Amino acid sequence: MARSLAIAAYLAGLGSPDRSDKSTEQPPRPNGAIIWARCSHPDQLTAVENLDRKLSEDGDPVRVIATLLDWNPIFADRALPEPRGRTDTRKFIAHWQPVISVWIKGDLAPLLLAEIRNAGIATIFVDASAEGLEDVTGTWVPGAMKSLLSQFEAVFAVDQTAADRLVQAGTRAETVVVTGAMEDCAPTLPCNEADRSEIAAAIGTRPVWLAAGASLEECGDIARAHQLASRRAHRLLLIFVPKRPDMADHVTSELRKYGFNVAERSSEPAPSEITQVYVVDTEEDMGLWYRIAPITYLGGTLDGGGCRDPFEAAALGTAVLYGPQVAPYQRHAARLNAAGASRLIRSPSELGPNVESLLSADKTAQLAHAAWDVTSRGAGVTNRIAAFIQLRLEELVP
Repeated sequence: MARSLAIAAYLAGLGSPDRSDKSTEQPPRPNGAIIWARCSHPDQLTAVENLDRKLSEDGDPVRVIATLLDWNPIFADRALPEPRGRTDTRKFIAHWQPVISVWIKGDLAPLLLAEIRNAGIATIFVDASAEGLEDVTGTWVPGAMKSLLSQFEAVFAVDQTAADRLVQAGTRAETVVVTGAMEDCAPTLPCNEADRSEIAAAIGTRPVWLAAGASLEECGDIARAHQLASRRAHRLLLIFVPKRPDMADHVTSELRKYGFNVAERSSEPAPSEITQVYVVDTEEDMGLWYRIAPITYLGGTLDGGGCRDPFEAAALGTAVLYGPQVAPYQRHAARLNAAGASRLIRSPSELGPNVESLLSADKTAQLAHAAWDVTSRGAGVTNRIAAFIQLRLEELVP
């Protein structure tokens, strides 16, 4: 009762709890248990999507619904607007009927947390730190902060310093565990193992590099890079995966202008010994080619034409090269770059020398190992949080 009175007094000090934007129409609710992930920043959405995949990989009817504090229509396929005010929040909860709410970093938003508690929804705090606690105490009522923090039945702190500060602020010590941050981790792209074995056997010991999702406009830069790197390794094979399969014939024509022996996947199931460039004109997943090539250039990163997620490639053990135009994956590229797990090339003229440099096996292995560490680091935290949620679901869902 004391906790409820403290919260009530605090909310009264904030003004009307019914302040609300126009109530948002909600999409249909799927069957099964709903986990509500409250995100304060768009950067958290990828980690939430990883959590969703982890929870549903066993086929259980579990869905994670994300809401975003400062929502924008560009996130419409990934998150819903956060409900505002008591009325809107109650409608949101009544519609989705979440079993568990996951609070991800960010401010504590007392009004929202109060409605979550009033609805009897189990709540956990992920990527927890003491950041922003001071912002909640504007109209302070003694005991209010402790009441807010004691609402969380599990608190996954980013580090020991955060854990200590949260306990000092009122979090129950027995609920706090230091896990690190639930960082983004790329899903492992699949591939057909029979295809991989066939192509690997055909390539044998030849050095290989990959241009992934490259455009027709990049053909010249990639061709010149291949010419330069081939001076060091005359048997070097380039696998060129166009941004779209319907570009393949044009790509093949352009590359043949540089004197290369070019083969297309649709007509040759595997590259022959004399193939210098292998153009993939089929719809196969990129997971196959990332596993084949120890070096990958991410197409579109030099000309700004759009690119694939660098984590996809890095997670499968290929050394990643990319230009400065990595939107919307700037955060992933920055993490790889900071860990020395990738190479940033500033201009097309740097592509060939970097490919040539990475033909040294020890250099590609160094990058690949660092990249694997970066891309897998958040997976352990996600797995621990998913395991906790699954255990609670067993208790909460009949």
